[in-house]
Amino acid sequence: MSMILALKDEDTVGARSNDPAIIGRDLRRSFGAGVAVNHVLKEFSIEIQPRELTLIVGPSGCGKSTLLAVLSGLLRPDAGSVTVLGTELWALTQPAIDAFRLAHCGFVFQGFNLFASLTALEQVILPLNYSGVSQEHVVEQAQRALVDVGLADRAHLRPAELSGGEKQRVAIARALVKDPQLIFADEPTSALDKENGRLVVELLHRAALDRGATVLCVTHDPRLIDYADRVVRIEDGRITNDNRRVRGHCVDGVKL
Repeated sequence: MSMILALKDEDTVGARSNDPAIIGRDLRRSFGAGVAVNHVLKEFSIEIQPRELTLIVGPSGCGKSTLLAVLSGLLRPDAGSVTVLGTELWALTQPAIDAFRLAHCGFVFQGFNLFASLTALEQVILPLNYSGVSQEHVVEQAQRALVDVGLADRAHLRPAELSGGEKQRVAIARALVKDPQLIFADEPTSALDKENGRLVVELLHRAALDRGATVLCVTHDPRLIDYADRVVRIEDGRITNDNRRVRGHCVDGVKL
């Protein structure tokens, strides 16, 4: 626990400046072996700026979920380096990587990843039990997170009693409750209807604008593009287009 608290309190270069929050250099990742090997990332390099919502888009199988996992410390690359908030992530031991994620990262997944037996409030409380928050403040902090996502009146319900959109908002509350500097979202709206998809992407964008978080989202959902500060398209494990949205205008002639 002391390692987690030390990581949370540490002032890193990326956390306090306009330097990139995430830097991936010459990343390679393959799956399979021999003639069946699939080279998913091919000397892939990218920098993710702080306090922005960055979208990684592309067709299924292009490597975007693999990239998210590599940049967030969930999947070790075959080669290359990842620097997150000034820390060379894959130079750490596995326990230190786990502690780093707990201290600095929130995750939102397509499948919600909620526990069937826990209420919405209990789902949000769960990560606080491992993050050093004093027990007297745990419930209060979790309740505030549910208020922020518009689910204060659903806190007592379990996943089977919630709609798909509500489940994803619980997952976002769980990701935000620690006030992380980094939020990683993997296809967060693909299973949702138009209105719930809009609510979810608005919450992610607000996390960047209001909380100052670095939000990295992989998606093939075009509804998210209007909310993004930057859209990076990848195909076959490489960047094919990189556009930044500036005050609602187009960049490089591409409407975002």
